[in-house]
Amino acid sequence: MKHLQRAHLATQIALALGAWAVYPTGTALAQTAPAAKSADSGEIQSVTVTANRRAEDQQKVSVSVTAVTGETLNERNITDLSQMDTVTPGFTFGRSGADARPAMRGVRTENVATNADTTIGYFVDGIYKSRAQQALLGFVDVGRVEVLRGPQGTLFGRNTFGGTVAVTTNAPELKSREMAASVGIGSFGKVRLDGVLNVPLGDTLAVRFAAVSDKSDPWVKNTFNPAAGLFDQDLRYFRASVKFKPSNTFEAVLRADMTEQGGNGGSAFGYKQAGSTFHTPSCQQLFNATPVVMNVRPGNRDGVNDCTRTVGAGAGTGANAIGSGVDLGIPLAAPGNAWIVDQDYRTYLDLSDRNISLDMTWRLSGFTLKSITGHADFMATRTSDSDFSASTIALDYQRTGARTLTQEFQILSEGAGPLSYVAGVYFFRDKLKSAFINQQLPRTIRSSAIAAPLSLAQNGAGFAGWDQPTTDSDALYGQFSLKMSDALTLTAGARSTKDTKIWSSASANSILPKNAAGAPDGTLINIDMAGPAQTAFGTIGTTNCTGSNGIPGAYCEPGTNLLYGYTYSPAKFNKTTGKAAVDYRLNPNQMLYASVANGFRSGGFNGFQLVETLRTFKPEEVTAIEIGSKNRFMGNRLQLNLAAFSNDYTNLQEQRQVPVGATTVSTIFNAAKAKATGLEAEMEWRASKALTVGGTLSLLDAKYTSFPDVALPYGTSILVADPTSTSPQTDANGIVIAPAGQKRVFAPGYNCGVVPGTGGAGQPAAAYGCDLTGKRIPYAARSQGSVFVRYDFNLPGGGRLTPMLVATFNSGFYGQPTNAEIEKQGAYVKGDFKLNWRINDTLALQAYVDNFTDKQTLNRFVWGGGGALQISAAPPRMMGLKLAYSNF
Repeated sequence: MKHLQRAHLATQIALALGAWAVYPTGTALAQTAPAAKSADSGEIQSVTVTANRRAEDQQKVSVSVTAVTGETLNERNITDLSQMDTVTPGFTFGRSGADARPAMRGVRTENVATNADTTIGYFVDGIYKSRAQQALLGFVDVGRVEVLRGPQGTLFGRNTFGGTVAVTTNAPELKSREMAASVGIGSFGKVRLDGVLNVPLGDTLAVRFAAVSDKSDPWVKNTFNPAAGLFDQDLRYFRASVKFKPSNTFEAVLRADMTEQGGNGGSAFGYKQAGSTFHTPSCQQLFNATPVVMNVRPGNRDGVNDCTRTVGAGAGTGANAIGSGVDLGIPLAAPGNAWIVDQDYRTYLDLSDRNISLDMTWRLSGFTLKSITGHADFMATRTSDSDFSASTIALDYQRTGARTLTQEFQILSEGAGPLSYVAGVYFFRDKLKSAFINQQLPRTIRSSAIAAPLSLAQNGAGFAGWDQPTTDSDALYGQFSLKMSDALTLTAGARSTKDTKIWSSASANSILPKNAAGAPDGTLINIDMAGPAQTAFGTIGTTNCTGSNGIPGAYCEPGTNLLYGYTYSPAKFNKTTGKAAVDYRLNPNQMLYASVANGFRSGGFNGFQLVETLRTFKPEEVTAIEIGSKNRFMGNRLQLNLAAFSNDYTNLQEQRQVPVGATTVSTIFNAAKAKATGLEAEMEWRASKALTVGGTLSLLDAKYTSFPDVALPYGTSILVADPTSTSPQTDANGIVIAPAGQKRVFAPGYNCGVVPGTGGAGQPAAAYGCDLTGKRIPYAARSQGSVFVRYDFNLPGGGRLTPMLVATFNSGFYGQPTNAEIEKQGAYVKGDFKLNWRINDTLALQAYVDNFTDKQTLNRFVWGGGGALQISAAPPRMMGLKLAYSNF
């Protein structure tokens, strides 16, 4: 009930603000609606950025930064991070369900679980957001969005390994009363209402309110259950901010906001099945073999033999003999179309985000002191049809919560002296809670290959796990710039970071009834079950377990050795990062710069690892060299920015198979090295006051330079019958990899073999891995970019009509390190069209068609249970109209 009341309140506020703004009061308007421009000089206007944690001209900082103003966001109808690839070179956006997965310069967002940190930092008003889901909450009354490319380990810190996205919202204005409102309608029943109100309360105090209500139907259609489509929108947002400026030396801004999101969402993952690959002679799954367009998720079998063996599997006898049939799964619905699914279960999303922040600034003689305080309370719960089909087999439930407190103190130089600096201390406290539950159901198999559904028993037990990690991070940093002459400036900085992390986990063992054998009955796991008591998570340094479970922090059922959960001893990840740069101004409009910087992404934990050395993985690190040029030509009518870079990545956190005792386990491990070199360009040309042309370009070569012994997602190797094999098959080291009468077949196209430390005398049984050295890093296109052209037509009576065409292009990329063809998004070109009509000083109308060719592009690939490839796509064609009122 409270959830519904808050949702209704947010909608009412958006409507009220909109109604007030539309009523012709003659009052000024804010930036939510397109503002009428003042006299146009025909020059490119400067954009202020905070890449160095102070307000500076974008063209004067030795950082590769793309800054997009609120006016440009409006003109292009960019409402969230997913559309930033049209304005940022080398930026690729992906998502799975509610999780944002951006990538740039060979850095991707892969692991978004609570045992991982972000790889590309996301900041709102200077405050770091720790969860990938928070980067998808959208832009509301935003002043600008900055995308800083390359590691930002000095001024922004940990987990800005690949770069930073910094969003700055509009603060209250002391001198003017401003209002704005817009109403938009669009494809899939979209209705968006937003409003902004700025009210001065005297000369020293002002308040500002922003509200949004955004609803639309799913754009992924469900042909089996029409109510269960994916990627609908049901969002409500409200922000209130207060500025207090009693003097020219002190200023404080207090902000509080809330977001609520419901509907079906993108489910827990937002995936569609795309098939698998099989060694068709033996009807066994083998990676990168013959593609088979089937849903092969576990338990989804319709009794129809989809493959007949012409080569025996394994020993080749009995059910594995030549001529035997194999049921691979069920046919896919609308294969190849990621915008159509046939899932029976209707998913739900319940997201809540609450934030409060306080910025205080004291301007003193020669320097400025700043305090930035933030607190966030985030929770997202979502479900998924585990089998991704019309069959009834299993459900998934996922919950992620974060309570985060950040505090930063800064001192910044002021004045025009040769030395400028910014220094600070930073404190970060993050308490996470997550749950993942897989519930197995009595099965109803629905398949187009059979006349009627099959009723089958439940496919075994489910799974449930709860995690409670915490992170305390402290940092001390400083960056200094020395102006050696009017042209030459040297910059150096460093940051010392200390992370302390604790990992706690618990399973369902403590809350499940026992079966006849006296073990916890996993068949009773369900997505609505309550979590375990806090005691089940164990206590640091003590245990009541014995034998292999007797590790410090483990907790077992009293009197038994049944493991309930554990709390690892704290892990510390300390790192010093830095930057050195030089820039040289050829003239007031041209600058050359060079820099070397490094960064790191913090280490973390592998859950339920009894071997101490496998419980943690180390930070991954990057050293980046960059040479750039920022230029204005032709009387500030042509802007051209270039950057060439070379990034070396070490200790990359990837999945790898590791020998442990008599077996092997798959863990996150510092298993890889990589290198990314590239060139990026941004260009804008005001050919005339009416015509503007521009674009972006990224050329990138990003590959693994070392990534050995990788277990492929499934089917690294298989055994087939081979009567000609009269003796055991061995590898180059004499390890037996197949008995007489059989032959081991490795994944085609890969250099595979026995993982070192397995298969030999006194070692675990042979495990198999492949060398992925030389493979391309996922989501790293060799070339990508965008081109735009806009033209202003001045209309009789003072109006203005501005059509804009935007084309984005991409040479294609792989979605996984294995680089199989089935994991590849091919080359594409997509087009967007915007038409902005400034009717008069108070009204504007926008029409848009995004992806007007309706091109399907995949932005997420992941291998799931049963060796099933799961994919997610960017939206199809989207059209809409937006009417905005302004008096600015």
